[in-house]
Amino acid sequence: MFLTENDRETLLTALNAKNSEVVQARMANALLLLADGLSVEDVAGLMYLDEASVAGWVSVFSKRNPQGN
Repeated sequence: MFLTENDRETLLTALNAKNSEVVQARMANALLLLADGLSVEDVAGLMYLDEASVAGWVSVFSKRNPQGN
């Protein structure tokens, strides 16, 4: 598959939208991938995120659901 620079920019802009629905969906996706055994580093790379964001989501989820650790 080939993407022009404009296509790539458009997709990354949509992916990095800060509205709550997008953020919640990305967080859920990341947590599910982590639960399936992927590392924070792998999830961050696959989802075009920084590792600190993924680790932060793990921390937030762990505090909300301590029995899920």
